[in-house]
Amino acid sequence: MLRGTIRTASLLRNNSRYVLCRSANMATSSQTRSVDGNAPSIEQPEVLFQVKDTARVVTLNRPKKLNALNTNMCSMMFETLNEYSKSDLINLVILKSSSGKRAFCAGGDVASVASFNLANEYNKSVEFFQHEYSLNFQLATFNKPVVSIMDGITMGGGVGLSIHTPFRIATEHTKWAMPEMDIGFFPDVGVTFALPRVITIANNEAQMALYLCLTGDVLSGADAYMLGLASHYVTHDNLVNLERRLGEVTVPNVFRGQFRQQDEDTGRKMMQIINNSIQEFAPQLPQGYKFRYTDAQLDVIEQCFSVKKVQSVDDVLHNLEAYEGPLEGKNFALEVRGKLQQKSHTSMALAIRLLQENSKDHIEAALRRDLYTAANMCHNNVDGLSEFSEATNAKLTLKQKNAYNWKNNDKAILSTQITSLTSPKPSIPVSLLKNSVNVTWNSYPTHEWYQLPSENKVLDLIKTKRFTKETLFEYFCDNNTNTKDKAGVKELCTSIIRRKCTTNPQTSLLELKE
Repeated sequence: MLRGTIRTASLLRNNSRYVLCRSANMATSSQTRSVDGNAPSIEQPEVLFQVKDTARVVTLNRPKKLNALNTNMCSMMFETLNEYSKSDLINLVILKSSSGKRAFCAGGDVASVASFNLANEYNKSVEFFQHEYSLNFQLATFNKPVVSIMDGITMGGGVGLSIHTPFRIATEHTKWAMPEMDIGFFPDVGVTFALPRVITIANNEAQMALYLCLTGDVLSGADAYMLGLASHYVTHDNLVNLERRLGEVTVPNVFRGQFRQQDEDTGRKMMQIINNSIQEFAPQLPQGYKFRYTDAQLDVIEQCFSVKKVQSVDDVLHNLEAYEGPLEGKNFALEVRGKLQQKSHTSMALAIRLLQENSKDHIEAALRRDLYTAANMCHNNVDGLSEFSEATNAKLTLKQKNAYNWKNNDKAILSTQITSLTSPKPSIPVSLLKNSVNVTWNSYPTHEWYQLPSENKVLDLIKTKRFTKETLFEYFCDNNTNTKDKAGVKELCTSIIRRKCTTNPQTSLLELKE
């Protein structure tokens, strides 16, 4: 849910868009409710559902709130997607925004959630999270291809709407982030399941995943694409034609109803038709583009943020302080350490634990764990460790400009306390809503087919096959079906070779560094 190094908090304050709002009851498609749940007003629906030939277009339509999600919106999408899943007339779903290049989805109105919590109206907050995470689960396991167009701000809840779908389109206007640490929440919407699996660079032990969750760094569309957070990069001016083209996609009858069933080959052919249609509008990366993180900075991230090795916030802070490497890396490590010290230690401890647990679990269990954690954070029922409601109220409602004084940062946070925060409570009965697909899995079945290859995949190929630099480029840029037409694949391979490989002087073959 926004941006940082660290403009996150100020951006949230200025726009009041770090949102997680809800309406008291689900409105009809021709009505909307105010944030406080008062009587509905006759306005445009908050979500639009359109038929575009064989596609169905779901459009977030709260432009004044940067498409902030509420319970009504999540319910409308959940129920409509359930119906879409049953139809053989629908080839794919497009998920987009009515806000142009300004925002896909900025998250939710956490100011409203905080107000509910402070008024002891916890059921309203928990109801929102139940509907939001159920929608995330539905998108992650949907039985038809979903294309998410992340044009503009894509944060928090917006990440949850897109990261679980196989086709995730970034543009030059994309601003991607998960900055929950600044309001004392946690990286939710299933990202602690997703990021260890989709991120391409510096992530063999979920290091980049943890780094992005703790820092809340805001990424450009090109950076999101290079990191695997987006599967494609398409410029804003091409989106109208792309949407028209997707509506024209014809899927042979033999493929209908078989997507993600046991015939993987059939499903793959169906997905490839859609991928090829997107690739028609995918240009090269912007001229002069440089990846956000330098080699020295990536080394810091790899050494200091390993989810397998760190057990606490203090471990991360110690790693950053003790980092030994080039001056650029040392300076970056100290800069990051300074930023993390200003954030909620409870939130960071939760991020570490959830990445450790959800990186190994299946998607349904991961989102259930997120739901238990959100409910406990709202109720603040574990030794007063949650400062989510108070911090959010101070920053977004009272608009206090001073840094929030995290009361728990000076306390030792026990592992048992974090376990309690992420566990279900008999006093708060809550569960994910059942969708019509009713499956789960430990990894996304199709994500890796259409995004850039991961660093691990490239290194495994170098380790097991005999590649020179030139033949590696030839493999990924010319021969590999999934990557040969993709922007940035040569730049990605070049970065991996530079950081991770040496060249044998006799054979010119690439070898992994010790």
